[in-house]
Amino acid sequence: MSGRWWKLAARNLGRHRRRTVLTGSIVVIGFIATTMTAGFVSQTFTGLRDVTVKGLGGEIRLVDPRAAGKTDDEAAAFLLESWEAVARGAAKDPAVVQAMPRLSFFGLVVKGDRSAGYLGTGTDPAMEQRASSLVEAVGEGKFLADPEADEVMLGTGLSKAIGAKAGDLVTVMTTTPDGALNAVDAPVAAILRYPIKELDDRLLYMPYRPASRLLKAEGKASSVVLLLKPGADAAEVAGRIAESLKRDGRPVVARTWLETATFYRQVKLLYVSIFFFMGLILATVVILATANTMTMSVFERTREIGTLLAIGMERGAVRALFLREGMLMALGGSVLGAILSLLLRAALNASGIELPPPPGGTHGAPLHVDFIPLAYLAGFVMMTSTLLLASWWPARRAARLDPVEAIAHV
Repeated sequence: MSGRWWKLAARNLGRHRRRTVLTGSIVVIGFIATTMTAGFVSQTFTGLRDVTVKGLGGEIRLVDPRAAGKTDDEAAAFLLESWEAVARGAAKDPAVVQAMPRLSFFGLVVKGDRSAGYLGTGTDPAMEQRASSLVEAVGEGKFLADPEADEVMLGTGLSKAIGAKAGDLVTVMTTTPDGALNAVDAPVAAILRYPIKELDDRLLYMPYRPASRLLKAEGKASSVVLLLKPGADAAEVAGRIAESLKRDGRPVVARTWLETATFYRQVKLLYVSIFFFMGLILATVVILATANTMTMSVFERTREIGTLLAIGMERGAVRALFLREGMLMALGGSVLGAILSLLLRAALNASGIELPPPPGGTHGAPLHVDFIPLAYLAGFVMMTSTLLLASWWPARRAARLDPVEAIAHV
């Protein structure tokens, strides 16, 4: 008997093609909007994640246990002893691609009679090129090459503040951990165009070994940054490495990129909130449009409904008939929406459209709408739920009609 009611519901939709096409179009557009938005947001998160990880130099940072609970600035004061042994221990994990030292320091950089404060980083040039996006930020000169050379890279804002350009000689001054003042003369290897102005005005990079000599901190590092293989779970690897180093007598605190990426978390929360708000608006539009269409259907079919009630159809069956019609429209619209969404996704991904750079990025990336199976499932559930909800009130009204009055309706 149930199959016959589904056939009757389908036949009713076929008899009212214009109304069915109108309502189905709303479902199709709603489904496409849901899946395409989810795919675009996913791409945005991926791009922002890549920019964040490259900015940090890797997915995991190993710092001294005394730095636990401290901010990045506070943690820089606690240096890891024998960072090379820590790096070798961490590199034993199969998920680790490389373990790179970083040494944080600050002070004044001087050229002639002009000076400015800087935030310095000592790093391994070859590893830094592999792990970060700094190479793409070079606007003048060449990236650091010799790990033993006393040379620096300056942010554009910092170079302008002291009037330096690539090839000029500057004096880098700093305070060592024991409070002594030290300085070194170093040529400017490159000028960096960093996308964040606050950092661009203070940024200074130097090879790790000259930086450690400048700070009189040979063999020490502020952190060891780990670059992982694609797809590796940073939190799982961090826990595994921390436990392994602890057993070897070298306790460290392992921080994942997500723990320190406050900006990434804030942007992601903002996007999720926007997506949720758009979903509520979309669901409301679908409900109102469908409810209006179904209500008009009840008015136009009043005599038909009265006849069905007069020949003995139960009121619950009349209500179920309208709900079945709503369900069929949701199913048909979702299937068509899924097909069109996949085709539109393929067309956009092949279009070569270039997106602007994400926050903190230096260059854009080709448009790529991700395929999110969960979004297609969510679109189906959303469209089905809204169609059933929109059909419920008209179905209830149809089931409560008086047969005599309904048959006499004009």
